[in-house]
Amino acid sequence: MLAKDVMKTELVTIREDTPVKEIAQLMVAHDISGLPVVNGQGEVLGVVSELDLMRKQIKPNEPSVWTMLWGMDPDREKKHRDALRKYMGKTAGEVMTAPALTVDVSDSLEKVGNMMFNKQIKRVFVTDGKKLVGVVSRSAFTKLMLKDDEA
Repeated sequence: MLAKDVMKTELVTIREDTPVKEIAQLMVAHDISGLPVVNGQGEVLGVVSELDLMRKQIKPNEPSVWTMLWGMDPDREKKHRDALRKYMGKTAGEVMTAPALTVDVSDSLEKVGNMMFNKQIKRVFVTDGKKLVGVVSRSAFTKLMLKDDEA
């Protein structure tokens, strides 16, 4: 079975300039936990998830005096900068996680599932070439389990 066999094709997408408040409204209205950020050609630039919006509401801890004096390791410094950017962000482009993880329509469902499991993500976007064509979420795997019983 392939990604295209289980992907959902009715998608709600946003642009980089979509305001954060509008993103929250779309998530609530459509009962979804993450939205792909796309450009004019339909290419996936990133994703805004509920976690990204949560980070928008929680001020990141300031580095300690010792950390400022002695320096922060590069990975921790990047995480702090990202958290600060999301906290202060006003648009999708400022709060999104990028790049979004994608798979091709012809990728195996096993590959898709392993990616989601190993990266601990709720959804993966499906592309045909560079264009967004669908999404596979965790619920697709649950539904697939029920479908196997029908066979």
